[in-house]
Amino acid sequence: MKVTSGFSYKTFINDINAQIEAMYKAQKRLTTGKRVLSPSDDPVAVSRIVKYKVEIAAIEEYARVIDTGKIYNSSIETAINDLKNMLTKAKQYAINGSTDTLSATDRKALANEVETLIQRSIETINTKVSGRYIFGGYKAEIPPVEKSNGLYNSDNSIQYLDISFFLDVGVNLPATEFFTYQVAETDPYRSIKVFTPYNQTVTTLGTQLHDADPLSALLMRQPTTAITNPSNPFTTNGGTITIKFGNKNPIDIVIAANSSLNDIRDAINAQAGNYVKAWVVNTGSSSSPDYRIVINSVPNGKSDKIRINVNTTDAANTGLNLLSYDPESGSLAMTLEGNINGYNYITDPTDTNYYSFNNNYLNENYYLRTIHFLKISLESNDQGRIQKAVDYFDKIADKLYKQQSIIGARLNKIESISDYNLELKTNTNQSLSNDRDADALQIISELNRRMTVLQAMRITLTDFFKQNLFDFLR
Repeated sequence: MKVTSGFSYKTFINDINAQIEAMYKAQKRLTTGKRVLSPSDDPVAVSRIVKYKVEIAAIEEYARVIDTGKIYNSSIETAINDLKNMLTKAKQYAINGSTDTLSATDRKALANEVETLIQRSIETINTKVSGRYIFGGYKAEIPPVEKSNGLYNSDNSIQYLDISFFLDVGVNLPATEFFTYQVAETDPYRSIKVFTPYNQTVTTLGTQLHDADPLSALLMRQPTTAITNPSNPFTTNGGTITIKFGNKNPIDIVIAANSSLNDIRDAINAQAGNYVKAWVVNTGSSSSPDYRIVINSVPNGKSDKIRINVNTTDAANTGLNLLSYDPESGSLAMTLEGNINGYNYITDPTDTNYYSFNNNYLNENYYLRTIHFLKISLESNDQGRIQKAVDYFDKIADKLYKQQSIIGARLNKIESISDYNLELKTNTNQSLSNDRDADALQIISELNRRMTVLQAMRITLTDFFKQNLFDFLR
């Protein structure tokens, strides 16, 4: 191979240019802080860098969503705390109102205070965050509760936000969970199904809602065979029922042979209606009825003072014998019950008495019902029901604590995922840095090394081309 001066010159120039280009890239990496400036620098690293950037962008978006979820749930928690405080105040009114020292006028004054709590509670439950009602469902643009009648207007759906690659969290709490409930728009009595009137009678339905004793009532023992038709004969031989209430004179009620439960109820109400009130109640279901007699005091709240003695030739544990109640003598065929299915504890919405003012099931499960029950009882100077409201408030408070625990669990989840995402972002950024970022010390060292090489090449090139043809002819 013939090496000419021109070939040597070109080789020197190419090598110098290569060093200059390498120095330029090194200088660029040092300036930008990036190890990979183009896909050709490291194709495998570039693919990883793109993946890391996508993951970091997703984590940052989740962080914004997490902040939104935290705002919504913190607002719900604050609202529940406000409701708990108002519930505590309402309970204090109930305790004060149940004492004998207050007059009817005093209780009406307390009722006005309770009405204020009702309106404040509705305002709290209609809390809006970022244009959406936090106690509504998917219908988050309309107030969930009507101020005029306490009815729930939204749905029961939970809205969720994705706060991680694999987790979501609820950001609302439908008020039907503990506050109020829905009633069909077509219901003719819709407007009174939360704020129910005191001892109402629905004449168009042909039935009177139970004026039930909310504290307790006497329940007839279940016969050997459930009574599926209250019009069928119940007592074979009939007899006499003697009812005594407190210090009042006892009343003897004659019951004819083959009388039905309905006949016995009517006889008791006709002859002892000033002392007690009798009801025939289906304590079973529509498909499996189980009719019994229930007897409560007049006025209500004192059913424990009722005494019933029976004189009959009906067989033991049958007929009229199932109606005796005399704790002193040990005759306890009837029992004193607080919650009696179908009477003052009705869970079937198709039951005519479901929305009764005295339905313990609704009163102890729904915040608005409880406070309304207290307000009306105070207005009506009804100490028995005022006393019952105290028990209702304890049960509603338990429900509020349970709902608060749900929100607390959500906030804990949000906090945990926030910490997890932060750690994940830190690790991903580290991996990105490892693939993308330049090592400044290494580059400076490389630049110094290449500068030395370049300087040497320049000196060599100058010295080499100082020689000419005459130098070789000497």
